[in-house]
Amino acid sequence: MDPLIAIGVIDNDQMLLQGMAAWIAQTGDIDLTATATSVAEYLARAPTPPIVILDLNLENYTNPACNVAELVDAGLRVIVASVIPDREYIASTTEAGAAAYITKNNNLDALADVIRAVHEGRSLTTPEHAFWLSRDDRPRRPHLSPREQEILQAVGSGAPHKAIARQLGISVSTVQTHLERVRHKYSQAGRPIEHPSHYSDRLREDSLGRNRLRPHPDSTTDNSKRSIAEE
Repeated sequence: MDPLIAIGVIDNDQMLLQGMAAWIAQTGDIDLTATATSVAEYLARAPTPPIVILDLNLENYTNPACNVAELVDAGLRVIVASVIPDREYIASTTEAGAAAYITKNNNLDALADVIRAVHEGRSLTTPEHAFWLSRDDRPRRPHLSPREQEILQAVGSGAPHKAIARQLGISVSTVQTHLERVRHKYSQAGRPIEHPSHYSDRLREDSLGRNRLRPHPDSTTDNSKRSIAEE
């Protein structure tokens, strides 16, 4: 008999997590062995199953694409699930490395088929996944690392470099290096950042989610008075 396919689930819905194990057990070949309400909580539990079903919106102010990227960087294969499709986040999580996407109104057979496909090393594109990807009308986006996106979010909200560095435990020069990479990537994508106000523009255009850092009290709100070099 083949070994069971071990999976994990990350979802902020406690009732869903409590019922998933019994539901998944009906498949006979899939075993839910780990659950968590956040990516950080899941990754703190070692070892973790190699396949994880990730809720698109964990309602904890984290960005879905960053969540996927963090899990993929940890060597996991990610299946994104959601109640309401969000075409922008479906596209961005796919770009971040998600192996598959499925809506939560599917039945157990459909979910099991996706899990088996991912277990076999296939990136299964369901009809609904293909539909939403075909509707992706976002401006061309550069691929930012989670740290680059985090710093972009903070700078776009008006936080000074010193405050960002202090809160992240890095040097100001490291913050500036990350911003240089962000500007280079946006330039390569044909959307250069040529003015401090463009940081917040790119956040809005790319729907990058809420800021992870609280703006520092000394933050200057008039970005027009600062130069790119000062950023």
